[in-house]
Amino acid sequence: MKVTLQKKALGLIVVCTVLTAMAIGLISALSTVRREAAQAEAYRETLLSERKRQMKEFVEMAVEIIEVLPVEEAKKAVAALRYGDRGYLWIHDYNNVMQVHPEKEVVGKDQTEERDPTGLRIIYELTRICRERGEGFLDYLWQIPGEEGMRPKTSFGKAVPTHKWVVATGFYMDDIDAAVAREKAVIHKQVIQTLLLQLWITTGAVFLLMLMASFFVHRVLVRPIQTLTRIMRGFDNDLTLSVPVLSKDEVGELGEHFNNLIGKLRENIRMVSEVTGSLHMHAGGISSNMHQQSSLGAQLASSVAEITSSIEELSSSASQIAQHSQSVVTRTNQTLSDTRHGAGEVDLLTGKIDTINQDMQANLHEIVSLGKKSKEITKIMEIINDIANQTKLIAFNAALEAASAGEMGKRFGVVAVEIRRLADNVVASTAEIEGRITEILDSVNRLVMSSEKTSGMMQEGHRASVETVGMLMEVVNGVEECADSARQISLSTQQQQIASSQILIAIKDINQGARDATASAQESSRVAEELTTMAEKLKGLLGRFRLGEAASEARGSGSSR
Repeated sequence: MKVTLQKKALGLIVVCTVLTAMAIGLISALSTVRREAAQAEAYRETLLSERKRQMKEFVEMAVEIIEVLPVEEAKKAVAALRYGDRGYLWIHDYNNVMQVHPEKEVVGKDQTEERDPTGLRIIYELTRICRERGEGFLDYLWQIPGEEGMRPKTSFGKAVPTHKWVVATGFYMDDIDAAVAREKAVIHKQVIQTLLLQLWITTGAVFLLMLMASFFVHRVLVRPIQTLTRIMRGFDNDLTLSVPVLSKDEVGELGEHFNNLIGKLRENIRMVSEVTGSLHMHAGGISSNMHQQSSLGAQLASSVAEITSSIEELSSSASQIAQHSQSVVTRTNQTLSDTRHGAGEVDLLTGKIDTINQDMQANLHEIVSLGKKSKEITKIMEIINDIANQTKLIAFNAALEAASAGEMGKRFGVVAVEIRRLADNVVASTAEIEGRITEILDSVNRLVMSSEKTSGMMQEGHRASVETVGMLMEVVNGVEECADSARQISLSTQQQQIASSQILIAIKDINQGARDATASAQESSRVAEELTTMAEKLKGLLGRFRLGEAASEARGSGSSR
């Protein structure tokens, strides 16, 4: 279903008007309802005030009777007082003992603990209020005689100090509530009549507003738009059309914008037609150039593929060289480590040979010293032999003297024989010691000769080891240089491999770029061909538009109107 602009505008106006009327009516209704509630509450307060005034008047009248009559007559007079249907008075003293009441069974009883359902001590509180203030009202719940359920009740009491009494009466709120309910019904009926009257007035106003809005929308908005729509429907690629501008509002601005749009479109179509002709003329040349670029791209891709293959072989060779160089570096480092270890061992051996040589020299000095001491012992032994020979000579002389002495010299002769024997033993021992010492001297001499020979050999070995250490250090230096050279070769080879890899990646990128360029050239050639076709179609489409100079004149005449 087609929804026209007129229907939309009218619908919008109707909705706005109805919503406004509803809002006004709702506000008025709420105000009326509030006034109804306020009137009912005011009526209730009036009735309650009037009832309290009546209660107060009756109680004051009873107090006046009590003050002028004797006690018993006053009680009877108060007991006989009645007002309304259920109104009565009662009297109780300051001790909450009931003195006068229509129910005879409560007369004379203490009512201090008489409570309502909320727990309020009714007589006690009323007595307290009257004793403190002289008089007062008390609200509580109480049961109507002969009926079920508790009802709200208000009592008024006034103290009689001369008798220490409290005269009181009360009334149930049911009467006031019933009167208020009747008054509410009357007020509610009036409110309903007022609301109905407001509804009819609002409906009539809305209907008149709708008629006025319909006329205004049709004349001011719909009719110019219909004219603009009719002209635009008959466009049929005729760029000489123009819309009459009849007003200065948004519709008039729309007509002016439409006329300007048609003028700009006419100029743009002219420019597009010229550009299309040039495009059609150059599209063939672009297609030919794209074919040539595609052929050159294919040749470039073939050359780059060959270069890529060569670079890949070079990269593979560089990778192998790098691997072998790394192996040489590893082996050179191992040889350098072993050579350093060997040089250290030889250096340690040189130190040990030097230590042994020093020990040999010390031993040689000790052996030479021992030979010297052995010679000294020989000299001592010669002295001992001389002493022994002299002892033998002395013993011989002593034996001769003992023999010439006779008996007195026998003992001395025995001693001389023993001394001679001892001297002979000393000589024999000395001879044996000299033989041993001679053997020792021979051994010492041989040992000295052997030690000197060994010392010479140790010195030669020390010199040889020192020379070996020097040679090994030179070898270490050479191996270090060789290792540095091998590492440099390996580093250079790795850099060459990295460079080859980068060159290979670059060549592959170039190859891919050449392929992409070839594909792009082919795609551009295809696009150029399609562009040529589209240019031909565009020329055909532009030929459908009618271009003329009458458009500007029509636009000018429309603006003047």
